[in-house]
Amino acid sequence: MSQLTLYRAEARSTLRTGVPFTRRAGRRLPSNVPFVVDNIWEFTRPDGMPSRRHCVCASPTPALALEGASQGETRREDYVACRLELVGSPRLLQIGVKDARYHPDVEKVQQAVLGALRKDGWAEAPLERKLALAPLFVPGLSREELRAAMAREPLLAEVVESAAARVTLWTPLAAPHPEGEVFFELDEGQAFILHPLADQASGGRAAAC
Repeated sequence: MSQLTLYRAEARSTLRTGVPFTRRAGRRLPSNVPFVVDNIWEFTRPDGMPSRRHCVCASPTPALALEGASQGETRREDYVACRLELVGSPRLLQIGVKDARYHPDVEKVQQAVLGALRKDGWAEAPLERKLALAPLFVPGLSREELRAAMAREPLLAEVVESAAARVTLWTPLAAPHPEGEVFFELDEGQAFILHPLADQASGGRAAAC
């Protein structure tokens, strides 16, 4: 991964250059994947891998770095593509798609959960039974919180384990991907610095991570 140069799009109105950005407090909630998938990803995250709850997202090209940032009502002209300078060696992972929303795990995890619900006739179950799986859909659930809920609810444990078995996000790529989203987690003493590109003509839009 060291051979990849990383880029990130930042709004012109708030851009700060040459300033080290350190770890931000609090858990980050996903804007591009369902909460159930985000919870399963965090539950299956191996030690040493960056948590998406505390990550910074980047792209391997300026065009991709601008792609997600200018979605919706915002304009590409409102953003600047910047090269990232990493201070220290943060935990980092590249995935094989340009945005996590397109990762095959998103469909596979949801299908695993839906399969369990269909098998048990979930739609006709009483509310008390349905609440057994409620923790899986709570935004920003930690591994410890989910494990504690699984210990109380065997059905929840069964569904989580089935979904977790399908996760491939944490398998490192054999080689750098030309379009793959990168996310990294800053620890103490680590930071990133933004360096705006002189040429902003290379269009496109960034990972909405």
